[in-house]
Amino acid sequence: MDKNNLVGSSAEPLAGDYEILSRGELLLRLQMFIADLLENNFEKLCNMIYRHDVPEGKFRAALQQGSTHEQAALIAGLVLERELQKAASRRAYKKQKQLNKLTGGLK
Repeated sequence: MDKNNLVGSSAEPLAGDYEILSRGELLLRLQMFIADLLENNFEKLCNMIYRHDVPEGKFRAALQQGSTHEQAALIAGLVLERELQKAASRRAYKKQKQLNKLTGGLK
């Protein structure tokens, strides 16, 4: 993927982007997308925050920051942090499920 196209894009990152982009590139792309939503479609941003299960208090705190750029950077970090938490939870659940299968559900 061409980095020049990445930097100039404010499109919502695709599901596959979470797997192929570096963390820094993904964060930059999310930040640009969120900055655009802050300026042009706050309702869509709120829906996205809800869909990603970002804590409302942290989202509100990020909105209290000075510039749109600062707000977008903080919100992008919150979204990425939450997605990483969910991925870790899924891995732990899958591991526990496999362990239960091997032991017959005994603890």
